[in-house]
This record gives sequence, C-alpha cells and structure tokens, in this order.
Amino acid sequence: MNNLNAENTQQHNTQEVSHPVIDMSAIVADLQHQAAALTALKAKKGPASPEAKDRVKYNARRHGFTGQVLIMTPEEHEKFAAFVKGIMTDLAPVGTLETFLANSMAEGAWRLNQIRARCTNLSAIGDFAGAGRKYRPTEGQDPRIETAVTDTAVARDLSKEFALMSLYGQRTQRAFEKYKKDLNELQGKRKADEAEQLEEARLLFQLADSQGLAYDPKEDGFVFSLQRIKAHAERHHKLILAKRTEQDYRKRNNLNEITRAAGKAA
Repeated sequence: MNNLNAENTQQHNTQEVSHPVIDMSAIVADLQHQAAALTALKAKKGPASPEAKDRVKYNARRHGFTGQVLIMTPEEHEKFAAFVKGIMTDLAPVGTLETFLANSMAEGAWRLNQIRARCTNLSAIGDFAGAGRKYRPTEGQDPRIETAVTDTAVARDLSKEFALMSLYGQRTQRAFEKYKKDLNELQGKRKADEAEQLEEARLLFQLADSQGLAYDPKEDGFVFSLQRIKAHAERHHKLILAKRTEQDYRKRNNLNEITRAAGKAA
C-alpha cells in the first residue's frame, strides 16, 4: 500500500514539473521594442539633411494643385493672367488685405477649373486606351452599353487618381469659400464705414453751405472730394423728393389698381 502511494505521489510530481514555464522577460523585452519603434515612428518628421529636404521641397510641382510655384507654358500663363485679372476686376479689392483675399480666390478658382478638366481627361482615357473593347455589345444591343462599360472600367482602374482629384477639389473649394467669406466681411465693413463717413461729410457740408461758408473736407479728416460730397447730397435730396411723390405717381398711373389686380390673379 505504501508503495502504491509513493508511485502516485511520484507521478503527480512528474506531471507538475512537465508544465511549460513562461519567460516574462522575453515578453516585456518584445513590448519595449515595439514601444520604442512606435516612438521613433512618431518622432520621424521627414528628410533631415539639407540635401534630402532640397530634393522633396517641390514635390507638389508634379501636379500643381498644392504647390506654391506656378509652372505653365507661356500660352497657359496668358490665359491664367486674363482669368485672374477678370476676377480681380469683378471683386474690386481695396488695400493690401482685400487684394490678397481676392487674388487667393482667383487662383483657387483657376485650380478648381484645372481639377475639373483633369477629371474629364481621366474619364476620356478609356476611349483612347480601349478600356471597353473586350466588352463590345453583341448585335442588336444598345451601343450605349459600351460607353457605360468603358466609363465603369475607367472609374475602376483609375479610382486612386479620381479620389486624389476629389480630395484636392474639396480642399480647394473649402479654401475658396473661406477667402470669399473673409473678403465679403472685410468689404462689407469698409463700405459701411465709408457710407457713414460720407453721410457725416454731407451734413457738415450742408451746415457750411447754409452759413455761406466754403467747405473743405480735409479739415474734418475726410478723404472724399468736395465734388463727391456734393453729388451725394444732391442724390440724398432727390431720393427724399422721390419718396414724397411716389404715392401721387402711383395714383396718376393707376399702379395701385394694377398691383391689386396682380395680387388677386396670383
């Protein structure tokens, strides 16, 4: 009996010794290695040497949509200059900041046109490369099937390029809208201040004129010419007279009846 117990105890001890021992130091070392690699990756900020930085600083020139240097043919530059000039004329900026915002809008609009043209050209590649030749419609089928298949094949094969153009387009559109918003706010404030000052100049001019005195806008710190102030005063009084006679004009020309009839018809 004692021998049997001894054998059982020996087998139990043997089984306990047979369990594998986990080396925690190896796991800790591996985790530390991964953490060090991740830290090094986060700290990496691109080329470090002057030579390497010089090689990559104009990478965006390959497509021109995000670059800071405009590279184009003389013919294209002529069209670009005319395009920018037209937008600058429409926006009529005053001062350095307004000119910067207006010019940024013009360049952004030019880039948007380029991006749209590039997407159209990418779509046309399938017609020249024969992307739909293997899917020629059989006799009796609508020939427009080939066009649809070609467009689908191009979208599939050039999905990366289309996605990139879409990304550039969204970024450029957002920047354009921001410049537009800033310019509108800046010009709105300038025009409101200008209108307020012009109204003050009109009142001071009328005061001097009623006293038989000559009026010099510069003495009151205005940049408007006396001729402009007089024109503004004349228009102001014309508008007052026009508002007073508006009801009489409407009665004389039966405009009230016409307006009521139009309202009933609507």
